[in-house]
This record gives sequence, structure tokens and C-alpha cells, in this order.
Amino acid sequence: MLPMFAGMIPGGLRYGSSYVVEFEPDSPWFEMSLTMAAEALIDGLKTEYHVFIHPPSEVRESLSKLGLDVERLEREDSLRILDTYDVMTGLAAPETPAGMRSKGREPIETHHSFNLEGWSGRVLNAIKQGVTQDEKRWLHLDDNTSILNHYSEERTIIDTWRERFVPYARVRELVLVNSLVSGVASENFYKHFEALCDGIIDLQSREEAGRFEHYARVRTLRGGSVDSRWRKLRLLSNGGVKTDSGSVKERGLGLGGWLKGPRK
Repeated sequence: MLPMFAGMIPGGLRYGSSYVVEFEPDSPWFEMSLTMAAEALIDGLKTEYHVFIHPPSEVRESLSKLGLDVERLEREDSLRILDTYDVMTGLAAPETPAGMRSKGREPIETHHSFNLEGWSGRVLNAIKQGVTQDEKRWLHLDDNTSILNHYSEERTIIDTWRERFVPYARVRELVLVNSLVSGVASENFYKHFEALCDGIIDLQSREEAGRFEHYARVRTLRGGSVDSRWRKLRLLSNGGVKTDSGSVKERGLGLGGWLKGPRK
């Protein structure tokens, strides 16, 4: 599905499935997620980008630098920027994507608070009543799902995902990609969240020879084969990210044991 993962996931990411990216704070997950969105849109795949910590304008600017006609894609309802950033900051009411405004509708995942019970109600209606065809088969990316840990108990988040968002992804036939910052929640939380997902992707960064290098791997994927070796990420001048085709070789990298050790 996405060129970035062509060498790591031969069969691609599957519709109706949930994935989690666990990233270190200094890793380029934001740039990587935008690159994933751009690759999907260029390939004609409908894409939702859910912002928690970045303003929608920053996403539009970044996608434009990656060569996309963002205004047209939003107007045609091929791209939706789902705005929870303004809810978090309290600076404004959440935006309604242009394509949805033209249809006189609001996205199911437009949230006016960080109350997960309120989120659950809208999602539950979608699960019970079903959704229209134009709501199906989207790529859905979160810039930082773990911001919810600041507002809700870990058990509440896990229960909400198990009872609502994983079934919701199946009903809408989404490729749902949530993202969690490493080390900000309990180990118990990560294990429970991972158990709900169909695949786990790791991003790590390390200082080598006075500069930071970034790496990614697909740790596991249910029902499919993966190349789970670490790959180096290259940051491009337009703000995009490219995954090197070859796997990382430990010799000469000075990485010690972290590449083969357990996840932090």
C-alpha cells in the first residue's frame, strides 16, 4: 500500500485493521506520518490525518511541501484533517473539513472535548447503524494518540479502544494507525494496547558520531509476513522521510545492544 513499507511489509497494511506506532520523542514520527499520508494520497487512497499536537495549518503546509494540492484534496473529500488540536488548546472550535462541510456533515471523529465517554457515543452509533460507502476504506493517522494519557486513566483508554475504536476500524474498513510516545505510560498500558493491534511499528533514535540517526522497524504483523529488521530513516529536504532499502548492520554503527535488546 505505502512505498515506505514496501520492503518491510510485502503484503501491505490491511483495511479493517488497527496498528500502533511507538516512537521516541526525538524520532521523526511527525515527518514519517505526513510522508505516509502523502504517499497514500498520491496513490489515490482517501486519508484522514488526526491532529492532537499540531495545528491543521501546519499539516497543510507540510503536505504542500510534499507536492500535494491540499486545497483540492480537501475540497474533494479525499483528505480530512481531523482537528482535536484546537480542542486541546482551547483556541478555537474544531474545524470541519471542507469536503464534509459541502456535504452538510461532520466527521464522526470531530471531538469537542477530551471526554472519552463522549467520543464513545458517536463511535457506538456508527458501529450499530453502519456507515455509508464514502466513509469506508480510509487511511487514518494520528500525530500523537498518547496525548490522551494526560486526560484519561490508562484503563479507560484501553477499554475504549477495545470496545469502540477497534470495532469502529472494522466497520469503516480503516487502516487505523495510532501513535504512542515511548516511556510516558506504564509498561502494562503498552502491553494491553499492543495486544489490541494487528501490527506494531517502532521508531528509535540514537546519537552516533556526534549526530542523531533514526531507525524504524515493523516489530510484528498479524496474519502476514514482515521483515522485522531495523531500517535507517533519511530526512529529505522537503520534510519527507525515506526508508533505506537495506537493513541495518550493527558492525560499525556503534549502537551497542539496543538494536537487539528489548523495547524501552
